[in-house]
Amino acid sequence: MPKYSKFDKCIPSTSSSAGAPLFDDSDDNDPYLHQIIKYKGEDFNMTRHEKLIRLSTKVKCQVSACQCNGWQGKRDNPSMNSSCSKSGCSHPLSSHISHLETIGDDLINNLIEIAFDLNQLSNTLNNDLKKPNSERNFVKEDTYSAIYHELRSFMFPGSMVSLDKLFGAPPFENPNIVKALMNFNMYKFGHDSSQLKIALKLSKCITKHYDLWKWTSPKELPYCKTLQNRKSYEFYYQRFIAFCELPKYVHSIAPCYKMSMIFGQDVLKYTLKVFRMHLSDWCHANSTKMSNYRKNFCLTYLPKYMNLLEEEVYAVHSPIWDLHFKDSDLKKIILSDSLDSGLDEYKEGESKRKKKDKIPNEDMILKPNEKNNIEDALSEEKIAEILKNVQRGPVTYSTEFGLENGPRGHQARTEEEHGIIRFVVIGNSLDARVEKSTMLWLMQLRNLFRTQLPRMPVRYITRLVFDTKHKTLALLKDGVPIGGICFCPFVSQGFTEIVFCAVKVDQQENGYGTQLMNHLKDYHIQHNILNFLTYADKLAIEYFKKQGFTQDVRISKKIHQEYIKHYQGAILMHCELNPKIIYTQLTSVIRLQKEIVKNLVEEKHRKIERHFPGLTCFLDGVRMVTIESIPGVMDTGWIPSTRSTRNSRVTEESTDIDVLAKHLKKVLVYIKNNSLSEPFLTPVDKKVPGYYELIKYPMDLSTITKRLSSGYYVTRKLFIADMKRMFTNCKTFNPEDSYWSNCAVELDRLFQIKMKELGLWDY
Repeated sequence: MPKYSKFDKCIPSTSSSAGAPLFDDSDDNDPYLHQIIKYKGEDFNMTRHEKLIRLSTKVKCQVSACQCNGWQGKRDNPSMNSSCSKSGCSHPLSSHISHLETIGDDLINNLIEIAFDLNQLSNTLNNDLKKPNSERNFVKEDTYSAIYHELRSFMFPGSMVSLDKLFGAPPFENPNIVKALMNFNMYKFGHDSSQLKIALKLSKCITKHYDLWKWTSPKELPYCKTLQNRKSYEFYYQRFIAFCELPKYVHSIAPCYKMSMIFGQDVLKYTLKVFRMHLSDWCHANSTKMSNYRKNFCLTYLPKYMNLLEEEVYAVHSPIWDLHFKDSDLKKIILSDSLDSGLDEYKEGESKRKKKDKIPNEDMILKPNEKNNIEDALSEEKIAEILKNVQRGPVTYSTEFGLENGPRGHQARTEEEHGIIRFVVIGNSLDARVEKSTMLWLMQLRNLFRTQLPRMPVRYITRLVFDTKHKTLALLKDGVPIGGICFCPFVSQGFTEIVFCAVKVDQQENGYGTQLMNHLKDYHIQHNILNFLTYADKLAIEYFKKQGFTQDVRISKKIHQEYIKHYQGAILMHCELNPKIIYTQLTSVIRLQKEIVKNLVEEKHRKIERHFPGLTCFLDGVRMVTIESIPGVMDTGWIPSTRSTRNSRVTEESTDIDVLAKHLKKVLVYIKNNSLSEPFLTPVDKKVPGYYELIKYPMDLSTITKRLSSGYYVTRKLFIADMKRMFTNCKTFNPEDSYWSNCAVELDRLFQIKMKELGLWDY
C-alpha cells in the first residue's frame, strides 16, 4: 500500500513564492502533475480490499447515531474486526465500509480519486501552516480548506462533485475576455483585413498566455490598495483557483476551465497591467530563441496592441464590453481570413524568407533636388486611373498597424448615401409658422435628451430645445429622430455653444455621433462660425476628444464668459474648425490621398529597385572586405562611422574619462540641489509594498553618485540611461498626476536642459 508521506508535494504550495506568475508551455513539463499521475496509478492498481481500507478513513460510520466521519486505527493490514480508535465510535472497520462492499469497481475508483485529492489538499495545507506568515497566501489557503471540507461531503457512492455551493457556477462575467478581445479587434481593426489578421494573431497569443498565467496574490497586487478593491479581487481570485488552477491537480473537481472563458471586464481591469509586465518580460527573456520574424512580432506589434487595449479596458465606456456589439458586414473578413489561417503566418513568413535568394535594396532617400510634388511625380492619366480604381474597388483603409483607430462614421455615411438616414437643422420660431413635423421632432428630441442626460432637469431641457435662439441638428432614420445636437450660435462672438448631444443607446455603435458632428461642422463653416465650445462631463470627454475637441481653450474668456452657460462637474472644451475642410468627406479624401501616395511609392520602388550579385572574392582566398566595398551598400545611403578626435566635442564618446566625469558631475550636482530631487536622493524603502515586485531595476541619485565616483560612466549614454531609468521607475509606480510623478517629469525636463547647456545632449 502506498505511503501517505509521498503525497506531501503533489500540489504546488500556496505560498507566494510558489505562486509566482509563470508561462508553462504545456502540462508535459509540470513535475507536480507527473507525480500525481504516478501515485494515483499506484492507488488504482491496489486490490479491492486495500482500496476499501483506504476509503474507510474518509467515509462516515454506518452505525446509526454515530458521529465518526472516518475510521482511525492500525493501518498495516487491519482486520475487519479492528475497532476505531476515535472517541465516541469504537465500531469495527466493517461498520465503516459496509455500504461500499457491493458497489462496482468504477465507483470505488471514483471514491479513491476523491480520497487521493483530499490527502493532497490536507498535506499541502499542513505544510504551509509551518511556514512564516510572510510566505503564506492566506486567500489561497482559505480556498483550499473550503474545497477540502466540501469534498468530504461527497464521499459516498454515486456522488457528483460540484463546487457551485461554494463559489457559484461559471461563467462569472459576461461577456468574457475572449469575446471582448474579438469585439476590440473588430472595433479597432475591422476596417482593414491585413490589420485584422495581425490583431487576431495577437489576441490568440494573449489569450493563450493569459490561460497559462498564474494570478498575482491579492496582497501582492499593486491595484488592491483599498479594502473594497481587495475584496473584489479576492472574489475572482478564489474562483480562479477553484475552477482554473486547482483542477489541473485535483482531478475530482474537474472540469478545468480556461480563465479567458469565465472571466471578463473586472478581472481584466485588475490584472491587465501586471499581466502585461510579465508577458513583456517573458517576450524579452525568450527573444533569443525566437526567429527574427516572431521576435519583431512580439517586440513591435504586441506593445502597440496592448497600448490600444489598455485604453479601451480602462475607458469609462467602451463598446468592446457590449453584449450586442454589431460588426455588420465585417464578419465577412473573419470568414475569408479565418483565425487559424491568420495565426499560421509565422511559418508562412519564415518559409517565404527561406525561398528568397535575393533581397532587393530599397533606396528611399531623396536628395534635396530630387524632391517633387505628387502632381509632378504622377501624370494626370495616372492619377485618374488611381481614382478610378479606388472608387470602383471595395472600401479599405490601409494604415500601419495600430496607428489609426478606424473610420468611425463609415457606416453612417453609407446609410446616408442610400437615403436610410438624413440630417436636418430645425428650431422653434416666433416670427414664422413652424411645421407640425418640426414640432413633433423637437418633442421627440426633448425626450431623447431627457433619457440620455438623466441629470439634466426636464424643464431645463424643454426650455432650451424650444428656445428660438437655439437650433438642433437632428439625425432622422425612418422619419424618427435617433440622435441630435442642440446648439446656440453666437454669430457676433464667432463661436457656437453645443448644449446637448445624444444618440440612442442601441444606435451608438454605427458611427452616427461622428457623422452628426461632421454635419454640424460643415453647417457652421457655411455660416462662417469657426469655433465650438461645450461643457463635457466625464462620460462625454472621450467622445469630444475624438471629434477634435481639446481642453485647451484657445479663445479669450472675454469673448465667451458672459454668453456661455456654466455647468458644475463638467469641463470646458474647445474645437477650432478649418474652413478648407469638408468634414463629411474628410475620411474619403484621406483614403484617396493614401492610395495616391501608395501608388507613388510603388512606382518609385520599381524604378530604384536594383539587384547585385553575391561576392565571389572569398573563393579566391580573400578573407576580409570592408563594408563600403560591398556592391550596393553605399547606394542605400549608409555612411561609414568615423573615430572621434582629441578636438571633438564633449558629446562624442571621448577616451578622456576625467573630462566627461567633470561635466557629468556638474549635471548631477545641479539635479541634487533642486528641491524636487528629495524623493530620488536615496533608494526606495524596501517596506514600500509592491515597489520592488513592479520595479525590476531600481535607481536613485545616491547610486548614480557612487557610480560616477568609481568611474563607471565611461560614456555619457550610460549616465543618461541611469537618469532616465530613475525617472521612468517613478512614473511607472506612481499615479500619473501624483506629486512624485510630477517631480519626475519636471526633473527630467531640467536634466535635459542642463545636458544641452553643456553640449552633452544631441538626441
